[in-house]
Amino acid sequence: MATRRLGVLLVVLALAGCGGEDREQVEGTGYVYAVPDGWEEQDSDDLDVGAFRPDSLVVGDTEDGFAANVNVLREPRVPRGVTAARYAQVSLAGLRDPAAAGYPPEVAEMIESVNPRGITEPRDAELDGEQAVEWEYMSTQDGRDLRVRQVAAVTGGAGYIVTLTVPPDGFEEGSEALDEVVGSWSWE
Repeated sequence: MATRRLGVLLVVLALAGCGGEDREQVEGTGYVYAVPDGWEEQDSDDLDVGAFRPDSLVVGDTEDGFAANVNVLREPRVPRGVTAARYAQVSLAGLRDPAAAGYPPEVAEMIESVNPRGITEPRDAELDGEQAVEWEYMSTQDGRDLRVRQVAAVTGGAGYIVTLTVPPDGFEEGSEALDEVVGSWSWE
């Protein structure tokens, strides 16, 4: 399933280093959202992880060389009938046990190296009135602990995962930024 590829993107991009209508808007593929207060849009074409790029990216404060960020990954061809809950289930399985999820050995090794841990139980969420699923976990990059919060949805035959990645002490502020993104989200 194409969601295996997305699982890789989730981990890799997670580690890459609501507002009024007058706020700057990010226009992604099939959606729009407001840039959180104090954050700025970054050209996602500048971030290349293998052949994959986030569809959109906003960044906040930098701490110890790591920029808090919210990125959106879009998987364009999700099989018919896949719900947000199923999409999340497959994505989480890839984080919990990448080898069993069928990733190639080098990809499984990369996921294991960032040590996704403390993955919370998925919970219901919404993204512009559409069913979504949300979860959190900790990971490690270059000896640095990071906290990740993700929201997944499926609409129009595409899967979307909105990912916040921040150092743990910036999680509350970062979550507020993610809440602004999710609260201002509009499907096009």
